[in-house]
Amino acid sequence: MNTTGWLKGLQVTGDGAGIVSHAGVALVRALADNIGLTAGLSKALASRRLLTHDRGRVLADLACAIADGGEVISDFRVIGDQEDLFGLVASVPTAWRTLDEIARGGERALGKITAAVNAARRRAWAQIAARHGALPGIRVAGKTLEGVTCIRLDASVVACHSDKEGAEPNFKGFGLHPLLGYCDNTAEPLAGMLRPGSAGSNTAADHLAVLDAAITALPPGFRRRLMVTCDGAGATHDLITRLDTLAARPGYQVIYSVGWELGKREKAAITSVPARAWQIAVDERGEARERRAEGACGDLDCGHRRCWIEEAHVTELTGLLREGPAGDQLDGWPGTMRIFARRERPHPGAQLTLFEAEDGWRYTLWVTNRPAATRGWLGQPAYIDAAHRVHARVEDAIRTGKDCGIGKFPSTSLAMNKAWQAAALAAATLLAWLKLLALDGTLARAEPKTLRYRILHAAARLTRGGRRRRLNIQASWPWAADIVTAWDRITALPQAP
Repeated sequence: MNTTGWLKGLQVTGDGAGIVSHAGVALVRALADNIGLTAGLSKALASRRLLTHDRGRVLADLACAIADGGEVISDFRVIGDQEDLFGLVASVPTAWRTLDEIARGGERALGKITAAVNAARRRAWAQIAARHGALPGIRVAGKTLEGVTCIRLDASVVACHSDKEGAEPNFKGFGLHPLLGYCDNTAEPLAGMLRPGSAGSNTAADHLAVLDAAITALPPGFRRRLMVTCDGAGATHDLITRLDTLAARPGYQVIYSVGWELGKREKAAITSVPARAWQIAVDERGEARERRAEGACGDLDCGHRRCWIEEAHVTELTGLLREGPAGDQLDGWPGTMRIFARRERPHPGAQLTLFEAEDGWRYTLWVTNRPAATRGWLGQPAYIDAAHRVHARVEDAIRTGKDCGIGKFPSTSLAMNKAWQAAALAAATLLAWLKLLALDGTLARAEPKTLRYRILHAAARLTRGGRRRRLNIQASWPWAADIVTAWDRITALPQAP
């Protein structure tokens, strides 16, 4: 085998002209400009001082660099080093100064940035709804819940390997512990709070602040029908009381689904559940959660009951806890709150509590205010369970968010890192809008790494003629047509005022 055949006749020179790398970043930058984000940030960060570089422009460009894969402030050069395409761009030291000015501005400056992003979101969502006919629905077990906006709250530990302000020991090691709120419909971040590493997972004040910020981030027309989900770490009395209060407002609908602790009263209720009260759970396709039994026949599509084992079930505990022999054990909690339990066979190696080890089932509990009178598939316990379990999608959103700026913080200063997080959340938001407004098929569902390879990092040649510049994507690049189509869609967006 000739392993060096590709080298024959190949020369490398440094005299190329008009070559542009990371040409796809122009899509993200144009989107930020056309949707009004750049102008909004410029107004938010306006200064009385005479500045060479507008701070809003700098922050928007930093968000574009983070979307392109930037992990440190010096990665800002991915835009600055290509003046022929992007024009005069601020230097890396100017990017540092911009973040430092935001840091010194404190919560007031961060609030102005948030307001600018929220204003751009109103325009972006209007265009998303115009393109798709409506905001994307919420996927639940093979079905789609339309007309509801879903907010998912979750915290995540970001490991820090250096001495950063606020980095402290926690249950996963050492680092910071941000709390984030995402929109499940669009997979974009709505709010974030950068907290010290030792911040509690169930700190009610933090959850309430992020919840309020996430709702405020939604365009007003999308606040009428909400779904809010949170895992067990956020199950505090204050949070559920706030959600219940929001749900009681006339003209609004708020359905929540929050994880719940398996305590003594819940264990007693579970042991009292009749076997017939456990209903089979459904998987992400809406099909019964079953697995093949040992000794099953060779036909994987058979219908023999002896060949299949039900592996997950759901039941409601509300009646046992409200009206059982011990009286109302949920006294003090909202009367609309219902509590459910799910049991499933554990995966090999899973650790069970002593209670779970007795019968071999692993239990998960959650509470919801979904009315018992709900009709259709949404009122079935199996789908109430499925609607709660898809909360796990926020973990994917945070995972990709860590690949888009919130996985590494560049400064030893907590205030500077909060400014960086604001830019990182804007970067993740721009990528979400890019997919919904300009891309199709698998690209519209792609994660940042895939988008960067196929779209953002594409090379091109910049040519001039007829008083115009042309960015020529290599014709043989498999996604050249997608890049061109995305550019046409972005430049066709109505110009923000």
